[in-house]
Amino acid sequence: MDGLLGKEYLKNYIKNVKSIINNYLKNEEEKAKDVGKIPAEAVEHFNNLAAEGKGIRGCLVSLGYEANGGTKMENIYETSTFIEIFHSGVLVHDDFMDRDNKRRGVETLNSIYKKYGEKIKVKTDPLHYGNSMAVSVGDATLYMSWEILLNSNFPPERIIEAGKIYAKYVIRLAHGQVLDITSGAHEDITEKEVLNILWTKSGEYTSLLPLMVGATLVGDIPEKRKKAIENYARCFGWAFQIQDDYLGIFGEEEETRKPITSDLREGKNTLFMFNLRKLGNNEQKAFQSSVLGREDVTKDDVYKMREILRDSGTLNNVLKKGWAYVEEGKKYIGDITDDKNMQNIFESLLVFMMERTK
Repeated sequence: MDGLLGKEYLKNYIKNVKSIINNYLKNEEEKAKDVGKIPAEAVEHFNNLAAEGKGIRGCLVSLGYEANGGTKMENIYETSTFIEIFHSGVLVHDDFMDRDNKRRGVETLNSIYKKYGEKIKVKTDPLHYGNSMAVSVGDATLYMSWEILLNSNFPPERIIEAGKIYAKYVIRLAHGQVLDITSGAHEDITEKEVLNILWTKSGEYTSLLPLMVGATLVGDIPEKRKKAIENYARCFGWAFQIQDDYLGIFGEEEETRKPITSDLREGKNTLFMFNLRKLGNNEQKAFQSSVLGREDVTKDDVYKMREILRDSGTLNNVLKKGWAYVEEGKKYIGDITDDKNMQNIFESLLVFMMERTK
């Protein structure tokens, strides 16, 4: 099975929630006007970013809900937007940490407000001003996501249980980000450590959190289904992140809508970098050490890294791991749902994570 059915399920999800997200943020923009013009403009900038989201996490909230017998799709579509708002807020923080000036094809908030700081001649450093504004906007949107979840049209006890899951994995996400930021300083990192970082800083909140929240909003999850969701989500999360890291180097900026130099500049210890240290020759590894984490990484450096990853066998090795996670994940689908159509969606969406180009 290819990823077409999963892609269509995702496309349909985005179609159903796009206006919900926009209307919510437009309302938040109006509320922010009571505080001041600049906060309202900041929400507007955030809305531009949120409007370009891929919708994967919210889609999995919907999928987890349906898999556990949920039928109130209008309710779950509206509620699922909590994680899309959250994800976009996390990206606002991520962008200033990664010193990026472009995300999803639009200018990042840290970059917008750095320029604004220069324009109004802030007394502090304009870069610091831009980063501070990004933190403030990001913080606000994280609580917007809680507002959406807490006000959702589900029984209070279900919302509380979903909130517990949400809080648990957001805390772990922050811990994972700490590991990810620090790991760039270490070349002796193990594969187990790399996978742990991938899982805690990305995989859990990309796959396990939304699937579990969606299922929990229906009711208690049978233990067998819960275990299957956890195993499927782990495979989904790792496959997603491997493809994300692949696109970080091999993707086309027109599709990924972010700089291809970013991951190398930030010294990200991805599975590609880990495996290159094992598979590369001395010359290839010397180039890796010279470019990873360097401030002035160029596109030519990225093109050379692409060539090295291909020639060393690293590219093939890591992509095989990604597809192996896809195959493993398929094994758990039968214990998540008996519905054949739902099983096909779970499988196709998993495949699509390795087929996507953005």
